[in-house]
Amino acid sequence: MRNQFFNHERKIIVGDTMTDECWDSLLPSPLQSLSPFQWTPISVIERTWKYLSSDGVTSVVDLGSGVGKFCIYLSLLFSDSIDIFGLEDREELLSVSEGLKKHWGVSRVQFQKANFLTHFPYGHSHYYCFNPLYETIKGSHSIDLKKNKSANQFLKDLQTFKEILFLLKPKSKLITFHGFGGSFLPGFRLVLNEEISGGEFQVWEKENT
Repeated sequence: MRNQFFNHERKIIVGDTMTDECWDSLLPSPLQSLSPFQWTPISVIERTWKYLSSDGVTSVVDLGSGVGKFCIYLSLLFSDSIDIFGLEDREELLSVSEGLKKHWGVSRVQFQKANFLTHFPYGHSHYYCFNPLYETIKGSHSIDLKKNKSANQFLKDLQTFKEILFLLKPKSKLITFHGFGGSFLPGFRLVLNEEISGGEFQVWEKENT
């Protein structure tokens, strides 16, 4: 997946109306077909931007950033004015993310090869995830078959994720689309719950413990 797929006759200009179709046209075909199931919809990123704009955001981390769509478009909406980080453990997706980052010219987005269950980036004000444990479920539309898929693995990862999130400092926010893997998050309160693009958009706030 080299970056020649960014050589289009017409570049999308920042300020144009953005659509998922426009964004996905910059991806290799196999990754375009995964878009409805794996990459955050434009409408959800725009809703996140609207929420963050009034919530005192200092930095955002996408837990399982995939092709970088959430991080890069969010940075464009913020005019490259806040720090945004993406964690992804697939090298091929990181390569695509870096290509898109260069294409759009955003400077305050950083991608890192890491599994957030083993290398969690504490210290940020806001975190985002799009059903990050889906790849351990035996379902369709997976990115690949590299990860162990079983109910036991899913429950183990979910427990680990909850324990990690419980260690976040008070007032930290977790923004989720299609959930984090469960319906109850110990130590957090649900402050926003909306239906967007066929899924739940939720914001969780870490309580004082």
